[in-house]
Amino acid sequence: MTLVQEADGSLFLESGGRSRAVRTVSQAARILKRTRRQVYRYLETGLLRPEGKLLGEWLLDAEEVERAAASPLSVQPLPKKLAPLFPEYELSSLNAGRDKTLVLGRALESGGQDEVKWAFKRYGRKELAGFIAADGARLLGPRSLRLWSLVLKVRPKPAPGWREAGPWRK
Repeated sequence: MTLVQEADGSLFLESGGRSRAVRTVSQAARILKRTRRQVYRYLETGLLRPEGKLLGEWLLDAEEVERAAASPLSVQPLPKKLAPLFPEYELSSLNAGRDKTLVLGRALESGGQDEVKWAFKRYGRKELAGFIAADGARLLGPRSLRLWSLVLKVRPKPAPGWREAGPWRK
């Protein structure tokens, strides 16, 4: 296996008489607009396949990286530290993007400091405020709703009618 760098900086991996363009993890992270850690997660989940490892750096097929950049990456695994919040779910089946409402509801209602920090880092203040405004009254208890609406300076939609009615409210 031989790694060749062209004058323009592009890398080619030559092995078995054939040559193909490759990208390092750092280059892939810039192209995908992700962190190196996220690119390594894509390697772990099989979304990206390594072509080889040279001098301690994984080399990825350039076409595959470009294809991944053109289409949105759907695998967004949750960290293992969130597993206690989802006892009835298989953690690997949850997706941080697709299941955002469920994840935010559980993290803000039952999560500790680490889980809340993760939610703020992963989704950002703006998305959290949007969640509180749209779904907070439905998914959070009154105390949590009040806390997060004050912290994020957002007014949630009114609570659903079924919450205010019923024998337990008398």
